[in-house]
Amino acid sequence: MKKKIRPLQGESYIKGTLPKGCKLCRRGAQLFFLISGKCSENCYYCSLTKDKRGEDIILANERPITNFSGVMLEKTNMNALGAAITGGDPLATIDLTIEYLTNMKKEFGEKFYIHLYTSGRFATEENLQKLSDAGLDEIRFHPQNRTQEKNIEKALFHNWTVGAEIPIIPNNKEKTLKFLDYLESLEFVKFCNFNELEATEANFENLTKRGFLLKTEDSSAVEGSEALALEILEETDYNFTLHYCSSLSKDAVQFRNRLLRTAKVVKKPFEEIQDGMLVKAVITPPNYAIPEEIVEALIEEYDIDQEMIFLRPDKKIETSWYIADVLKDVLFERYDLTNIDIVYEYPTYSRTMIAKGSLRELSLANDALKHSESKKEN
Repeated sequence: MKKKIRPLQGESYIKGTLPKGCKLCRRGAQLFFLISGKCSENCYYCSLTKDKRGEDIILANERPITNFSGVMLEKTNMNALGAAITGGDPLATIDLTIEYLTNMKKEFGEKFYIHLYTSGRFATEENLQKLSDAGLDEIRFHPQNRTQEKNIEKALFHNWTVGAEIPIIPNNKEKTLKFLDYLESLEFVKFCNFNELEATEANFENLTKRGFLLKTEDSSAVEGSEALALEILEETDYNFTLHYCSSLSKDAVQFRNRLLRTAKVVKKPFEEIQDGMLVKAVITPPNYAIPEEIVEALIEEYDIDQEMIFLRPDKKIETSWYIADVLKDVLFERYDLTNIDIVYEYPTYSRTMIAKGSLRELSLANDALKHSESKKEN
């Protein structure tokens, strides 16, 4: 009986059973762990940014890592249930990969689910045995040639889940089907993930040189990639799972859920979670003011809980947006503030600011609206 195609949130589709690594990723529960930027392939569609490509760099989500304590902190911050080890090619730095993989299993337990991506170039019997002995749960191949494809067979002799993950390149149907037929011949491969081809700052020039176009003006997805993925899903019926992961799914499902998961852990008492972002007010006192006195007055005179206000090293004051909104008139007049910023940040290591609004401008706009409505009533 032919397997049915099922839709998933984020305009993705599946034919079969979703791999466990993908399940955790969609929940936002997978720690993204870049072990190195080193890779011996030269994929024209590689999305790894130039500042990372080929470099000795380790990142746990966006946090730079120099030792395992940073991994432990990031795991705690997002309450991760597993990790995705990527690169570069993690097998290009096999000893470092084994070191961190072993520590993850030791510190986080055997149930901490870890999957790893590789081209297969360095998937020797020795390296695969090292990964298996260290406790790797799932290995995903993205081979670039026939020799690397053959190394998938070696992986089938170990007690883990073996799959593949490839970008769907428009007008590349014949080559894609040939690869899928090869996976079918191996019998014990469990899945193949189709990634919608995406244009990024790192690969945009290479893609445009080859005539690829964006699907829409406001999308990074390449035109024709999704159509080919769905066409293959419709026309084939392999014994292993086929999973199409859209560009939208990576942003609107995976990344968003990771942000929400992290925000719940790292938020300060005065920060509010809005769609995965942390929202707060930032007060910038004038140069002649003493910030400590402003904080003291807010606590003692206006009965603000001490945990709801924070004086930063740069002497700016953070508090909740609604406290700032209620006290804005007092703050502007008493302390001669030029503005109070309402800041929207990702709950990541770098606290990337996504947006910033002016409480003064918002207040003036509301006053103007009230005045206009009052004139209409009269």
